[in-house]
Amino acid sequence: MSVARYVNLSFVAAGLIGYLVLSELFSFIIELFGTGNNVALIGTNFRLGDLLGMVAGIGVALYMKRSEKISTFAMEVGNELSKVTWPTWAQTKQATIVVIIVTLIIAAILGLLDMAWGALSALVYS
Repeated sequence: MSVARYVNLSFVAAGLIGYLVLSELFSFIIELFGTGNNVALIGTNFRLGDLLGMVAGIGVALYMKRSEKISTFAMEVGNELSKVTWPTWAQTKQATIVVIIVTLIIAAILGLLDMAWGALSALVYS
């Protein structure tokens, strides 16, 4: 896929996230003004707050797509990310194992130092 497709998909994803967040926000604000104001529009699960969130999410996606500054920045980021050499699955597993082993070793060393410092402190304060 081309970089432009990934950028457009990211705008759609931002719109969907905006819908999820803003529908909850609008529902909360509507409920603040009274329980009967957030009326059900389609069934019982699609209410006025959801409609407002959907409109706002679409607005966010369209604004991001039409804003020259945001679109240019997103295309530049996409172009730079296409140049990155990503590690293979084997390299990722190996690096993860190394990180886990080093973390356990450091934790053991810090635990031993903590025990030694605690013993020294007990001798000094007793």
